[in-house]
Amino acid sequence: MDFGIGADLGINLAKGIIFSFISVMVFLPALILCIYRMIDKTQHKAFLPSFGNVNRVLSKIAIPAVVIISIMIIPAFLGQDRTGFLYGNEAIDPNTRYGRDTIAVEEQFGKSTVMAILVPQGDVAKEQALCEELEQLDHITGIVSYVTNVGAVIPPEYLGGDITKQFYTENYARIIVYTDTPAEGDIAFKTVESINEKTKAHYGDGFYTLGQSANLYDMKNIVQKDNVVVNLIAVAAIFIVLLVTFRSAILPFMLVLTIEAGIWINLAIPYFSGISINFLGYLVISTVQLGATVDYAILLTTTYLRNRKQIPKREAISASLGGSFKSILVSALTLSTAGFTLYATSSNSAIADIGLLLGRGTLLSLSMVVCFLPTLLVVFDKAIEKATS
Repeated sequence: MDFGIGADLGINLAKGIIFSFISVMVFLPALILCIYRMIDKTQHKAFLPSFGNVNRVLSKIAIPAVVIISIMIIPAFLGQDRTGFLYGNEAIDPNTRYGRDTIAVEEQFGKSTVMAILVPQGDVAKEQALCEELEQLDHITGIVSYVTNVGAVIPPEYLGGDITKQFYTENYARIIVYTDTPAEGDIAFKTVESINEKTKAHYGDGFYTLGQSANLYDMKNIVQKDNVVVNLIAVAAIFIVLLVTFRSAILPFMLVLTIEAGIWINLAIPYFSGISINFLGYLVISTVQLGATVDYAILLTTTYLRNRKQIPKREAISASLGGSFKSILVSALTLSTAGFTLYATSSNSAIADIGLLLGRGTLLSLSMVVCFLPTLLVVFDKAIEKATS
């Protein structure tokens, strides 16, 4: 990713997975050997049933589930691509002093955002022309620059350095623009685009903009490009792993489609609900949900292929669901509980979005694996057999 937070997330997730793998494969076996007597003494009855006959229930909803999911896939895919993102943290907590003061000020004076423009210094006439054009734009409430505060007819050389240094450096002139827009959103970003277009018409690419709206606008453009690349690489990587694991030309498509459909539905819900989510939530879920929940599909498929060698396909899927459902359920409940807990306890809107998407997405992936994937395995049983080496 061009945006640095993506690299930070990726590196730390990769390190966490590597250390977890080493811990489970090296430390856990040694620990079990050291305390196996205590484990034997503290055994108890299982809290969860065996779920051996779970397919009796799931088979009754299999066809309706496949029909519903098939209808939802295309709208979900289109909807998740149109979900609105928040790139800053505009949420104000009214329970804090800062939140109460901010709300009180905005009620009296409205929202105000500041944007600074640095343009090449030396051409006062061009600077004045730009300021006059900027003043005509919608949502511009004020401009502070040398030509608007001092005047273009007074050469900077006639004034002391204490005055001119507020507007000029050796190479650049500073123009401060005040707007009545929030820090982000369609109106704010269109205002930034208009300012950039006016400035570019006079100075080409030799200018800089900074400020919360300008920063968030740049972040938006970077993240949108990054998301496409990240999603493609994530799907391709998972596909290759599945291709090598199962040595099948069909199973990777089925498993990726199953998990991706759950992700699309999860991320399309905000769009159809008319709300925006923090881009970090989208970034994390579009990759983490895929990597974390594809294990459910792998476990069920591996068990099915093993059983299929001995018994017919319908008996094989029934036995596979009975044997793997508890493991899938415990894993999914653990991950979803962690997500919903994060959502319920975090006061940071970005973190809360991640928790909600993770908790809901995990349950959706669980539903896809136990309701949608088994039907695919049974329907395409012959094709899987022919396409698997």
